[in-house]
Amino acid sequence: MRVTELVAAIEETAVPGRAASWDRSGVQIAGTREACDKLAVALDPTPAFVSEALAWGAQFLLVHHPLTLSPRLPDRVDDHHRILAMVLSRGAWLYAAHTSLDTAVGGPPAWLAEALGLAERRVLEPAGEERHLAARFAAAAPETLRDALAALPGVTLAPPESGLVEAVFAPRRKSRVLAAAACPEASLFSLTELAAPADAYGYGLVGRLPVPLPFGAFLGRLAALLPRGFFTLAGEEPETVSSLAYCPGSGADMAGRAFAAGADVFLTGDLKYHQAQAVPPGRCILDVGHFSLEEVMMRRFAASLAESLGQDGPTVRFFPGNDPFSAYVPQGPAARGTE
Repeated sequence: MRVTELVAAIEETAVPGRAASWDRSGVQIAGTREACDKLAVALDPTPAFVSEALAWGAQFLLVHHPLTLSPRLPDRVDDHHRILAMVLSRGAWLYAAHTSLDTAVGGPPAWLAEALGLAERRVLEPAGEERHLAARFAAAAPETLRDALAALPGVTLAPPESGLVEAVFAPRRKSRVLAAAACPEASLFSLTELAAPADAYGYGLVGRLPVPLPFGAFLGRLAALLPRGFFTLAGEEPETVSSLAYCPGSGADMAGRAFAAGADVFLTGDLKYHQAQAVPPGRCILDVGHFSLEEVMMRRFAASLAESLGQDGPTVRFFPGNDPFSAYVPQGPAARGTE
């Protein structure tokens, strides 16, 4: 697959125009390879990941976190310098889908909402909305085209019309819709942006559990889903959890929004002292770590890319990362303060 086609496929989900103004989503290191048959995916662009991915033969490396948020020269030998040297020497590409992916709340960031079956989902901090498109095709064999379009996820078909087939879909699905209709018997008649429906995009999600869970049972569900064996709690343990909000990564400053939206519990990472002090009575924040929610998000993104790119696309491999934090419980008299 051509690298330009691969980038377009990534950006169908991680739309560059939705990245935060301070962010540096997108190409981190431009490669010289024009084609890619091995795509390596990970959370962080660490030297260990880059070395392993290049040894595997990857021509394109996709990560979540950017190599740097501020442009800088390779003026000292450090991790930044080593990564540049390794990637450039192979002609490979390094691409970061950072806040451009965070805002795709209907995609990989929604993995926890899907795993928990959250209903009545809505964006915690909206950043904009995406209006759907209506594509009308002139088709010599309308039913065949309707069947091909109906098989695509997220595509709604208008009632049959003589010689025409109309499909309504989110803009990120445009390339798949046009590819499905690319046959001599069909041609694009018109493509229109609709006033409605429209999907909100932004940061974080809030929703209701299918059945309220005792707090202990809720923690058990989380422990089974997250790659971390400990959480930090601020606030009060609720007896039951009915409504949950979460924001992957460093989202503790969104706690006020979460509780205003009715969440009993807010999950995020990088909770600070004064943020913990501000938790209102009867609510709690669970700091599950910056790593855990995003590690699974990138694993899911890798799997969805492998599925969408299909047999004609590159081999996709996810490279697991490591949580830099672990729980440590001191032992002995010093731990009890009696020494």
